[in-house]
Amino acid sequence: MLMNKHITWTLAVVIASCNFLGQAASQPSQSEIDAADRLFQAGTFAEAAKLYSRVVAEKPNDYSATLQLGRIALLSNRLDDAQKWLEKAISLQPKETDAKVMLAEAFYRRDDFQKAAAALNGVDVSGNKLVIMNWKARARVRM
Repeated sequence: MLMNKHITWTLAVVIASCNFLGQAASQPSQSEIDAADRLFQAGTFAEAAKLYSRVVAEKPNDYSATLQLGRIALLSNRLDDAQKWLEKAISLQPKETDAKVMLAEAFYRRDDFQKAAAALNGVDVSGNKLVIMNWKARARVRM
């Protein structure tokens, strides 16, 4: 009887360990996220998007990877994809403003100004760095 309990206990520990190791291996590593960030900063958006997509596939609630997928879609003028990713980012972290600003930009590019304004609801546009950079860049283009 004691031997059966010991075997059962040992088997449970082994199974739990294997389960834990399997989860650890499937979790995106910080180096994978860092690599995606480096690719994004280097301007290789398609490659960065592949890595961010892998991160989101393994960890669906990863805000930064989701936000970056929205940003890449917006930069690529894939507005439907941008909207999808940015709305998901907003649902993950409703108080963060970058996703709201980028979503407003996606609507603005579609000439849907009411939705653009609604997306900025709750965003202090006078102090938001992303808004300021965006409008300064537009002012330079018009000059």
